[in-house]
Amino acid sequence: ESAVELTIHVPASATKAAYDKVLAEVSKKVSIPGFRKGAKIPPQVIENAWSKNGGKKGLRTMAINELAGELIENALKEEHELEPIGQPSLVTSAEQLAESFTPGEDLDLTVKCDVWPEIKFKQVEGQDKPYSGLKGSYKRKPFNQQRFDAALRDLLERYAKLEPIDDASHALTTGDACKVNMVGYMATADGEKGEPLPNAASGDDVEVILGEGRYMDGLVEGLEGGKVGETKTVKVRFPDALKNKDLAGKD
Repeated sequence: ESAVELTIHVPASATKAAYDKVLAEVSKKVSIPGFRKGAKIPPQVIENAWSKNGGKKGLRTMAINELAGELIENALKEEHELEPIGQPSLVTSAEQLAESFTPGEDLDLTVKCDVWPEIKFKQVEGQDKPYSGLKGSYKRKPFNQQRFDAALRDLLERYAKLEPIDDASHALTTGDACKVNMVGYMATADGEKGEPLPNAASGDDVEVILGEGRYMDGLVEGLEGGKVGETKTVKVRFPDALKNKDLAGKD
C-alpha cells in the first residue's frame, strides 16, 4: 500500500486556541459599529459580522484548516515517521467537520496521504543482494532542438541582469529592455489612428524587452531604433487566439 490514513486527536484546549486565533484575525478585517478594529469583540458579534463569508460555519472551517496546517505535518513526520508524497488531505473536509465542530471540545482529524511504497525483493539463495544483476530498459524521446533552444532562451532571460545605458543617443536593438508610456488606438480601414483602445492596451512605465515572439506582432519591430524621449507610432496586430474577441486579429 502506498497510501495511509491516520487520526490526529486534537485536545479541547487546542481547538479553543485555534478558534480564538481566527476570531482575533477576523476582528482586524471587519468594521463593526461600536467597536474599533482589533478591539476585543464577543465571538457572537464577529460571527454575525462575518455572515457574508459563511458566519459561524465559515469561521469554524477556518479554525479547522488552521489546526490541520499546524498538526498534520508534525504528526506524519515526527510521530509516525512517514514521508508523505504530495499534499496530505482531510478524509472529511473542513467544511463538513465544521457542521459538528465546537471550539473548546476535543476533535479528531482523519488524514489521508500517499507515501513511498515499501519494495521487497525476492530472496535468492546464495545471493546477498537480490537486486544485483537486474536489467532494465528505457525509451528516450528524440532530441528536439527547437524545444532545447526555447528552454535555453528562457533560462537566459530569467537570470539576465539589466544594466543601465548612459548614452542618451543609444538606439534600441534586440536584447535591450526599455520602459515606455503607451496609448493604444484601433486602426481604421486605411491604417490611420482610430478609436482609443481599452485601458488594458495602454499604460505608463510598461517594461518591454526587445526579443522575438514575446509580444504582439509589430511591437518589437516598431520600437527598434527608438531613443530616449522619442515618440513613435507603432502598428501592431493582436493575436487571433486572444480571449477578447473584439480585439482578436485586429490592428
